[in-house]
Amino acid sequence: MISLIQISDCHLFKDKDKTGYAGIAPYHSLTRVLSAVQQYVADITDSKNQIANQGNNGQEQKMIVLVTGDISGDNSPESYQHFTALMEQYIESENIDWFVLAGNHDNNPHFESYLGSRHLQSANPISFSNWQIHGMDTRTSGNMHTAAGEVKESDLIALKQSLDALPHFNHLVALHHHILPSKSWMDKHFLANAQHLESLINENPQIKALIHGHIHSPLRQEIGTNSTPSYGSPSTCWQWQMCDEFGVSEEAPGYQVINLMDNGTIDVNVTEV
Repeated sequence: MISLIQISDCHLFKDKDKTGYAGIAPYHSLTRVLSAVQQYVADITDSKNQIANQGNNGQEQKMIVLVTGDISGDNSPESYQHFTALMEQYIESENIDWFVLAGNHDNNPHFESYLGSRHLQSANPISFSNWQIHGMDTRTSGNMHTAAGEVKESDLIALKQSLDALPHFNHLVALHHHILPSKSWMDKHFLANAQHLESLINENPQIKALIHGHIHSPLRQEIGTNSTPSYGSPSTCWQWQMCDEFGVSEEAPGYQVINLMDNGTIDVNVTEV
């Protein structure tokens, strides 16, 4: 089993104390979220040790942290420095593997400079047990300043190659932008060519789920003929209202845990902090 801990949309600033929407300072809210994740990991580890001491090793479990984009909120190198320092303090200290995806706010050279080695690329998915976790880069290539995204042909080709090579594996696809319309104001920041990804999902039922960020909300949708579940993640800072007009929700920052079972089933839980 894989326990995939997803955090998203950190929107860090150069100034640690600078606040954004809802009076939230992204650095301090991310610190609280990562502290909660660290405690979650410690609790799981204690439970596993207790089970092992009782002579029942149970199912092998892998824990991974995946950050699904918009790490920076101001394109500053300091925002990425803050992020890597926090991940080292709270995640690396627990010996947990962690990876990142790029969001539209990470369409800058600093993302690759500080996080290139952690970037989950479509051509190099995470493989464990009978699962593969694929990352897609939905940053636009033509406009660095847009909040919209695009599905790239190179990502689709790499994903198709993995699906064809390992058809009996379970596959999860992670990206920053939402695939289907959310019926909210965030749909103006849409994902171009999403229909190409939808077609691939329809043709490959071994794609068990998709996860994304971008909308700052735990949006739940089903995609295509196989009703493939798609899970949005809360932001580690402010949350958006899923309504026609721009609005900030009163929901708290948080993270979600996606448990990927060896039998192909998925269990998803959101934790507010």
